[in-house]
Amino acid sequence: MTNLLFPAAGAGVSAGAILLFFSYIAPYLGAGNFIRDLERPRVFGKPVSRREAYLLGVFSHLFISALAGIGYGVLVVLGLVSGFHLLPLLGWSLVLTLVSGGILLPLEGHGLFGTKEDAWFPVDLVLSNVLWAVLFWWLIRVWFTVAP
Repeated sequence: MTNLLFPAAGAGVSAGAILLFFSYIAPYLGAGNFIRDLERPRVFGKPVSRREAYLLGVFSHLFISALAGIGYGVLVVLGLVSGFHLLPLLGWSLVLTLVSGGILLPLEGHGLFGTKEDAWFPVDLVLSNVLWAVLFWWLIRVWFTVAP
């Protein structure tokens, strides 16, 4: 089982890192800054600097991407999905959208599906999770060749 979960975690983190890179360079390419944090950043009620909040956001994004990859790997191991095919992964991306939009974003103060930020945030959330699934589908083949 661990022979399958390690490549799934690696592909998940890799896909998350690619999306993180795209989100980092997007404002420099004219996309603008979509999420504005006007209030002072806090973690568990304790004030933190913007740099600390940024790094915590990066690491939590990569951690969640790894968990998403492991979660899909567990579904494959349990036989609930047939393998690492694109169509089931696209369905998994919709599950990720529901979890991140319904649980994670409200926990960090961005509202249900990010609607506190703007009306297009749910569309961005769906598209980014679909792109994560496509990248994961492509990268899992690389991780299968790298993993022992």
